[in-house]
Amino acid sequence: MEKTLIQRAGTRIFSINFDFTSGEQNEILQYLQANAYRLMGYKGATGTNQITSGVPAWFAIDYSNMFGMVDIDYEPEYKVYVFNKSMIAPNTTIQMQALSQEIPLGTAVSFHPNGSFSIRGTAPEGVITVRNERPLGTPDLTIGLAARVDGQFLPFCAFTSNAQGQVSVEPNENIVLFAAQTNMREGTVTSNALAPGCEFMFSDKNTDYDLQMIQGTYGITNAPGGAFVDKVSSGQSLRELLNR
Repeated sequence: MEKTLIQRAGTRIFSINFDFTSGEQNEILQYLQANAYRLMGYKGATGTNQITSGVPAWFAIDYSNMFGMVDIDYEPEYKVYVFNKSMIAPNTTIQMQALSQEIPLGTAVSFHPNGSFSIRGTAPEGVITVRNERPLGTPDLTIGLAARVDGQFLPFCAFTSNAQGQVSVEPNENIVLFAAQTNMREGTVTSNALAPGCEFMFSDKNTDYDLQMIQGTYGITNAPGGAFVDKVSSGQSLRELLNR
């Protein structure tokens, strides 16, 4: 495993960027700060037994922590997490009660009854499979992946796993952002966009997205000259947006 991690030491970095130094953008920022807005970010994944209640927020950043040039950096690196609950309603906050070491895509992992993980082989390209080795009859679990954003591994997807069962997870680079007046935090399960925002996909061609806030609606769009993003309307299903 150490050899694999050394081989991945030059992982590409993707960036989400805001510039609040201009007059209009700074004025919008002051409003967002005064009214307790957070920037909510979501990342896509598909797989077996994905929870139906929504998608865990990948990050939730208070606008009160922002000023000037804001860069949110993402590296496509992953860890497996396990949460000891399986009934996940909207607004449940996922807790990573067990967290693996960094796991490359294309790897098969076992989760053991004592909360530890081990590598057990290979998985299809672009996929991480997790086998739940807990004894038959023990309660179902929630299993998912955490991805590195701004140096932290945070959960972005969630799947139900029964004892002696297996889930296969394939992350993708679909991203949804919106600004909302909310006390939700990273890991909080959200079914629909709470406010207008944007969606886009990271790729080898588009590794950086320069964005700006929209006056009046407080939606999000691309900055002039930046890579184009699509509009997201309040109420749209996050699972549908992210799993395409």
